[in-house]
This record gives sequence, C-alpha cells and structure tokens, in this order.
Amino acid sequence: MRRISLLLVISISLMGQSAYYRLGYGDLYPAVDPLGSSLGSGIVALIDSARITSHNPATLNHFNRVYFDVSLGSEYKSIDDVISNKTRLEKLSFATPLGSNIGMSLGLLALNDFSSEYSATSTDGTFSERSEGGIWDFQFGLGYGHTSNLNFGLKLHLLHGFLRRQSTLKNEESTEMYVINGTIDGKSLEIGSIAKFGPKVTLGLTADIPIVIPVLSGEDSLAGTVDYVKLEEELSAWPTTIKLGLVYDHSRYTKILSGISQQLFPENGFHNAKIFALPSGWTTVPVASFQASLLRLPLDRTSRNLIRRTGWQAGISIKNYYLESATQNFIYEYALISGINFGLRNTNSIFDLSGEFGSRGGDESLPTELFGRVKIGIQVNEIWFRKAKRR
Repeated sequence: MRRISLLLVISISLMGQSAYYRLGYGDLYPAVDPLGSSLGSGIVALIDSARITSHNPATLNHFNRVYFDVSLGSEYKSIDDVISNKTRLEKLSFATPLGSNIGMSLGLLALNDFSSEYSATSTDGTFSERSEGGIWDFQFGLGYGHTSNLNFGLKLHLLHGFLRRQSTLKNEESTEMYVINGTIDGKSLEIGSIAKFGPKVTLGLTADIPIVIPVLSGEDSLAGTVDYVKLEEELSAWPTTIKLGLVYDHSRYTKILSGISQQLFPENGFHNAKIFALPSGWTTVPVASFQASLLRLPLDRTSRNLIRRTGWQAGISIKNYYLESATQNFIYEYALISGINFGLRNTNSIFDLSGEFGSRGGDESLPTELFGRVKIGIQVNEIWFRKAKRR
C-alpha cells in the first residue's frame, strides 16, 4: 500500500497549488532582503559605498565600515478563494573590511521553505498531505579588489535543514498515514566578479555551483507502527545558478539595472527521486529569469530632511518555471517590483521596504496563483557599535 500511496502522490502532486513549492525547493530565485527583491538579478552588478549586499561576494572590498544586516519577509498567496500568509526572519549578515582591498562577510539566510498543504478526492479515497521544514544557508564570503575596475569574490554556502511530510490515504475501509522525516545537508561554492567599463557601465557575474549535493537523511514510516524504511536520498535535481547583471549610471543619482538568471538542472535529476519526483508526463527545462529596474538614490542620506534621505526603485520581473508538461505549456510568473529606502538621521544606516506583486500559472491543470511579498530590513553601520562619548 505504501507504493500505491507514493504513486498517488506523484500523479496528482502538482494540482491545486504552486508547483515549485510542492516540490520542496521554495522560491526560484530567493531574494531574502528588500533591496534584492525590488531590483532583481541586476543587483549582482551594483556597487554602493553606503551599503553592502550579499548578492555578489566581489562587492565585499568596496567598503570601509562594519555592517550588520537583518531582514524580515512576509508572503501572501491566493489560489481561488484560499489566501495564505507566512512571515519569517529571512536574513542575518555581518560584513567587515580586512584590509584596503579585502572584505569578509558572514551570513544566515532562509533559503527554502517546504511548507505546503494539499488534499484531493478520487474513487480510491481521500488523499491529504502536509509538509513543513526548510533549508538555511550559512555563508562565508571573501572579496578581493584586483584593480579599481576589476574585483573577485568567493562564498562558501553550508546548507542545512529538515523536512517532515505527512501523507494520509483514507477510504471506506481504512486510514493509512505515512511520514517522511529527515535532515538535509549540502554545500555549494559561489564565484563572483565585477568589472567596470568606463565611468557608467558595470557588469557583475555570479555562479553558485553545488560541490556536495544536498542529501536527505531520515525515515519513511507508517505512522502508529514500528514499520519504517531508512532514507538516504541525494537531491540530485539541485541546480547550478548563474546570474548576470548590468548597471548603467544614467546620472549621479539614477541607475538603470537589468539582470538575467539561469538555473541549470541535471537532465535525470528527478527521474529516480522518491521525495521530490515529477509527475508522469512532466519534464524539466532550464529556468530563465529577467528583471529590469530603475534605482533612484537619496540626495543626502544624512540630511535633516526625510525626503532628501529617501530613495526608491521600481521595475518588472519575468520568470518561467522549470516544469513542462506534455502539452508543452510553460509555467510563467509576472510581477511588479518596487521599494523605498531612507537613511536614519545622524548615521549612515539604512532602512529598506519592498513589495512584489504578481501572478503565476500555465498549464490548465494548475490554477492561477496570485502572490504578494513584503520585506523590511535595516542595515546598521559601525557607528552603532562605537563606544558613546561621555562628557
């Protein structure tokens, strides 16, 4: 019966909710801070002396302060008449210079979220499923300024998380419940570079490559009994992610950004998977993501006037998911991205707020999903860490 239940999961897993969330990898391109959410992939080419970003380790040598960054995120999803919300701490990071041309960062990111619920009724009975857990990304980065126009960086990602998935199959004769419970561990290495071409154009490139494919270690058990099977599954569909960004300095306070991201999945990554399997008739495709945005910097981040301390950004985001059905109908996502930021008075610290609103859908078996994301964050510079002067 365990095999029957598994086949049922595979055959109907993508109906009634976000396909990507159901497979367990969370968001396609997780942007866990307000600035990244409202600028898109072009942020990998952004150099801003007033702040530090975690999107390209090659930027880590472009500052001379100690930074501490914390972000909160809230996401709303609507499918038909069902609205869900999840709010969480998404990012903690610390960055410090190590010399005139070397910088270091430590960070903790909420990379993936497995939370999902699903139920369906067929002639065989009622099937329901509930998943919880996620993956945290512990980061250590180094950035090196080779010349004033060329910078390089490396970042080690240590991935750790857990998954608990409870599946219930109920019919007139019996109720069977299966539980998958385990931890996930893996590693990846991110390589980054930034190059300036003249006074106005900057290009940034990053490649996040798995060096130890994440592995799920745990148990697949029949609830209420001692009957269980040990699991040791390599998540072989874990992708390599490449991002290319361009920044054009239109003026002193205005920047135009564009970015392209690509996620590359192994061709057979899902074929033998027990946990994150694709339904029959579905295949993987390279994931493409494009964003274009406009960034307006504050006129003076330390001014007494709040308006002069305020900057903003706005743009569009287009993505296609990595799933393709037998109908050759891609799953697309369209969104508007925007945000504001302002400097805290008498400091160089920055408060950020962003919003992302859009929809995703595609194949007829998948309902259109509306979503909205709101993120807030604060980046504190070293002035908050200095000892106060006493009279």
